[in-house]
Amino acid sequence: MTNKLNKYENVEWDLNLLFQYDALWPAICKTIKRFSLPIPKVNLYGTMSNIWAGGQIPGVYGEFKQETLRNLFNYLKEFDTTPTLNFASSSITKEDLKDKYANFILETAFEYNSRFMVFSEILRDYIKEKNPNATVISPAIKASFRFQGPDKIEEPTIENETNFYNKLLKEYDIVVVRPEYSKNILPYHHEYIDDISRLEILINQPCIQNCPKMPDHYRYLEKLNVNPDQNLQFRCVRLDMPYIILYQNNLMHDEETIKKLIQNGIKHIAIMSKQNSAFNSILYETFQLMFDTTGSNHLIIAECITDRLLEEIHIFNDKIGNTEGLFSIFS
Repeated sequence: MTNKLNKYENVEWDLNLLFQYDALWPAICKTIKRFSLPIPKVNLYGTMSNIWAGGQIPGVYGEFKQETLRNLFNYLKEFDTTPTLNFASSSITKEDLKDKYANFILETAFEYNSRFMVFSEILRDYIKEKNPNATVISPAIKASFRFQGPDKIEEPTIENETNFYNKLLKEYDIVVVRPEYSKNILPYHHEYIDDISRLEILINQPCIQNCPKMPDHYRYLEKLNVNPDQNLQFRCVRLDMPYIILYQNNLMHDEETIKKLIQNGIKHIAIMSKQNSAFNSILYETFQLMFDTTGSNHLIIAECITDRLLEEIHIFNDKIGNTEGLFSIFS
């Protein structure tokens, strides 16, 4: 068995598993430990339905009881895994800051040194006032609103976008850049960024480059999250594109690009998970993106899928006291 599994060294990963696929990372951790291999630092990010959630599809639409949320965070703590709450609504008002349920989530998250992905400056300042030490992250969609779609504020030139990220670095602890920027610009112009170690790259965004409907799609999901019963319609532009065009305009980062970005100083890498995908599919994609799966390393994936996964799902449900139907996908 190999003694090398991690594909990239000295990076911190953000995995889009929180509140829906939480048991996957512990299953991977336990399997890697059995082979006495080093485990990378991982944070899990995601959201449940609440007024601050924004346009990421919630893993959970029901409300948490405090005991359940604490049990979940305690469970993740066993694996040195930090929760990152996605509060990325683009339309927060000062009145929204009074929301009782969102504040309950926030206060509970503070107890576990959670991090927060925040679009709104109003909410960012509110979180920092309550807890100056909280890590606040600027999501990629913040830059997408500025540089994409018919309502964009300015053209996404190298100078404009670099200046924008340098501005955000003064206002946020970590800044997630658009995949278009990290794939096409940052590998070649990293010296213009004030602190590249606090940028985060998203390496498997499923959208096409500079999608003109990205902001509209996000707004659609925001409205749906506030009221899931709304009769809203949105059609992704990818559905009407030939495969060759999709392939030529995809935002996947290849290994060579990622290695170059790490050499240039990138420390934070994010992976998105396709919502409502099968466990095995998400686990396999996570392994492929994070780890060297050549040679005998495929045995680790096989063990994770065949043995660890179902076992960890049952442990997960027992640990958090899953009696409210919140994680029915695990049942």
